[in-house]
Amino acid sequence: MTGYLKLYNLFAFCFWLAYLASFFASGLVLNSQNILLLNIAQGLAVLEIVHALLGWVKSPVASTTAQVLSRLLVLAMINIYYSTATHFIFGYGVITVSLAWSITELVRYSYYFFLLQSREVKWLTWMRYSFFIVLYPLGVTGEWLIICAPIVAKGFSLDFYTVAALVVAAAYIYYFPVLYGYMWKQRKKKLV
Repeated sequence: MTGYLKLYNLFAFCFWLAYLASFFASGLVLNSQNILLLNIAQGLAVLEIVHALLGWVKSPVASTTAQVLSRLLVLAMINIYYSTATHFIFGYGVITVSLAWSITELVRYSYYFFLLQSREVKWLTWMRYSFFIVLYPLGVTGEWLIICAPIVAKGFSLDFYTVAALVVAAAYIYYFPVLYGYMWKQRKKKLV
């Protein structure tokens, strides 16, 4: 299991790095190459739910599932609208989540990779439990820009999408403080 988890973290790190490099190379605009890399990098996170369910990692199943599903929802929105969205809010949302998600995941996957080798890298530990302070709210803001962009672009109306976005908003209002609070608790444990 440890060997598998090392490979998983290394593999995920490589896809996030490839996505970020491709996104920068394209001028912070999505294209077919970097959207594929983003789908693979973010799609791999589904395995984290499985890892938590099987007890291979100490992550709480509920918060892991909530975080992965929220990102997959945003990823679905990106896939649906990236080639047709012209509203600047969508573009800013994509840039924001790309930077927040990529930096977060590059730090997180490299941190876990070294831990699985029984090597704690102090500066990486500090990054893992400090960068979230800015990156987590930034990522949530970007996710909301992407979710709200279609409503802003077409104007507010009480249709299926708007109602679904309001339901998602309620979930974010509940889960954001829970997940953010969890990371603060983890920070206090790790950076004593």
